[in-house]
Amino acid sequence: MIAALVLTLMQKDANFVRFSAEAKRLTNLTVSVFYDPSRNIWRPPVESSEAVGMQGYTFWPSLLGWQTVIEAAKVDPKNWKPRVGKYYDALEQYFDRSGHAYCAWTYFVGNDDKFYDDNTWAAIACMEAFEVTGEQRYRTRAIDIFEGYVKGGWDGSGKPGGMRWGTKAGLEDRHDRTVSATAAGALAALLIGKTHDKAAYQAWAKRALDWIHERLSSTHGLIYDGFKAPGFERMNTIWTYNTGVPIRAAVEYSRQTGDRTYLDWAIKMGKACIDRSLSPMFDGAVSDPKHRYWYDSTFFVQYLVDGMRELSVATGDERYVAEARREADYCSANLRDKDGLYWRNMRLWTIDRDRFDLFKKLTGQTGPAMALDSSERAMDKASMQMPLAERPMAKTLLGNAGTARMFWLLAH
Repeated sequence: MIAALVLTLMQKDANFVRFSAEAKRLTNLTVSVFYDPSRNIWRPPVESSEAVGMQGYTFWPSLLGWQTVIEAAKVDPKNWKPRVGKYYDALEQYFDRSGHAYCAWTYFVGNDDKFYDDNTWAAIACMEAFEVTGEQRYRTRAIDIFEGYVKGGWDGSGKPGGMRWGTKAGLEDRHDRTVSATAAGALAALLIGKTHDKAAYQAWAKRALDWIHERLSSTHGLIYDGFKAPGFERMNTIWTYNTGVPIRAAVEYSRQTGDRTYLDWAIKMGKACIDRSLSPMFDGAVSDPKHRYWYDSTFFVQYLVDGMRELSVATGDERYVAEARREADYCSANLRDKDGLYWRNMRLWTIDRDRFDLFKKLTGQTGPAMALDSSERAMDKASMQMPLAERPMAKTLLGNAGTARMFWLLAH
């Protein structure tokens, strides 16, 4: 028994060493490449996905840059805790104080383009920053966002119910009801409720989680994307984060309330996320299950890693975090480029010819055909006039911050 304990501790130490080292290296590189200190904004080196030209990144990747620093501060507080405030301040230019929310792009009078998932994620990040630093301004901001903006996005009619996606006038898709906003809203409520109006915030979270469970759960346990306005047909896409965020939120709800049924639900979702026969979660283009990995993008996968890690902590079942480590090892082996930065796509056959050839070597398959994703390439005017395969490749903040956060999550 003692020998087994020693082996377990050695394995945990090895995981910490390899993941924390890569997390530190990648986070430092991500900051040096994508953060512009002269303008205090996250900015792309070339025009590319999720950016407004060369001016800067939109809110979500910028927020994920900050979340990466917060996660780093949990693991290495000496080096990263003093930097949490700096990258929070970089987000202030997106904040609409009268609207109590962050805009999708920097705020200006009349900018009504806001997303509920952006802002529920922001509330989560603020509460995690508060827990790491003890600074009240983060908790105050989280409550302000939730009370002043997030609550207004809840559809209590049940037809279809859930959280709206966004609020920009005239755009029909902003009326979609999404898991991204609803699940993150539940988690944000639970984190806020630790120190503020606990009963009310737990009730809000329960309502949101129950809506996801009842309306968007597949038979195997994975979670559908939401409902499409105006007819509210179900959106059947299953992204990794659609299931990852509900897992973490359900675990947190069970932890706070003692309600085992939510942990049981999280376990069902978690088991589906390690079932390689489920191609909506794993890349169904791969024939051999041992070569199958989660199928979408690193910036979505890190949310699932977060949920799987918390599920292993709650249950003591290492299978969930073991799969998360397997996915992270796949990323470091196959998505890291020679410049030290990472590509976005988990599916190697969507990146470039070199990754397509690597995919064939890893799997022994000749197909599927290479299907290039434009988000891995430059988007300046000259590049956009070229055939897709000829456009210059371009790394992004979203892909690299997401990957770095994943490594930090697995380091603690």
